[in-house]
Amino acid sequence: MEYTKDVILGVRYGEINRTIKSKKEKRTSKFLQGIQKHKLITTAVVSAIVFISIDMVLVSNFVRILSIV
Repeated sequence: MEYTKDVILGVRYGEINRTIKSKKEKRTSKFLQGIQKHKLITTAVVSAIVFISIDMVLVSNFVRILSIV
């Protein structure tokens, strides 16, 4: 019965401090591991977002200059 509860709840017991620890990983740790594993893809996505935002600023400034004249 105890083993079943441990499997269902995802609990494991620490041998050193005799504390209860959770087996489930947090979302943030999975996200950070994904970033570390796929550095090239992450760099490409971040640079694309930066370039798109710079392009939007430049286009809006260009339209503003055309509307003044």
